[in-house]
Amino acid sequence: MAAKRITLPGTNLNVSRVCLGCWQFNGGKDTVNWDAQTPEESKAIVDKCLEIGVNFFDTAEGYAGSEEVLGMCLEGRRQDAVIATKFGFREGPNTPPYSPQQIDEAVTRSLNKLKTNYVDLLQVHFSSFLENMEESVKELERQVSLGRIKYYGVSNFGPVNMKNFVDAGGKPVSNQIGYNLLWRSVEHEVIPSSQKYGASILAYSPLQQGLLTGKFLKVDDVPMGRRRGKLFSPDSCHLARHGQEGAEKEVFEAIAKMNDICKKANVPMAKAALSWVLNQPNVPVAIVGARTPEQMVENCEIVDLPQSVIKELTEATESVKNKIGKSIDQWAHPDRCE
Repeated sequence: MAAKRITLPGTNLNVSRVCLGCWQFNGGKDTVNWDAQTPEESKAIVDKCLEIGVNFFDTAEGYAGSEEVLGMCLEGRRQDAVIATKFGFREGPNTPPYSPQQIDEAVTRSLNKLKTNYVDLLQVHFSSFLENMEESVKELERQVSLGRIKYYGVSNFGPVNMKNFVDAGGKPVSNQIGYNLLWRSVEHEVIPSSQKYGASILAYSPLQQGLLTGKFLKVDDVPMGRRRGKLFSPDSCHLARHGQEGAEKEVFEAIAKMNDICKKANVPMAKAALSWVLNQPNVPVAIVGARTPEQMVENCEIVDLPQSVIKELTEATESVKNKIGKSIDQWAHPDRCE
């Protein structure tokens, strides 16, 4: 079955509703977040994407090796793909803010690595990577006028940053944020503010790093590297930097409830979770990762969930949403998003 497509609001980009997140395209080198994945393995996944109709690919200069590998994978068929990339985070979370000249240089680097003369969607990785909001917006508009980027958006922008960006003249078509059944804090303010300013939500981590597949039923089942976020207590993971108490009890009670709901509905939890997020207001696209071509096929099957099941899943995770509050960034302390 061919992947479903949609025209991204505010653009003429016809994109698959499931986008391949390319953070794991690391050129065969282990990184903090991903085990080594060879370029050949990455290409096999891209090949499968294009075969089944997934044409949307998301990368970033901060994803070590990813732009280069994606560029190699798409060589000779760039016209079949819609590419989104991001600037900022080049040196990790402590990357200094970019001047307009550095934004221009970042675009040049990305174009060279991706082996293309334009990027469909350029995103600001975090607002903290902008030296001056007004000058940055002018530079982004200049990049559009030059044809080096078609559209621009933002990533991990909270309501304050979104307002400041728009007040500075920005016209972002999208806001890429983490959003799923277990991470719903963005429903409080981020999603409404994005919708107010005409920015669609590109939802990353729709399966919450595997927690929403149903295969992890208690804390100790979850790999250490996936316990760094605010859903978990810092006591559970020495890599955690957030300093908050977590919501482990609520998370695993919710997973048990969702397991029951999905069994009764006869749908795998992962498919239900993906379909749930794509049924939320102003969420045209979900970004998924994949380690194999077969996993990509699994991850892009959108099932038609009855509204009653969507409602049950929402109710099952209300306690997690209430425990987390309005915190936006899952990983860092203090929050980089406002």
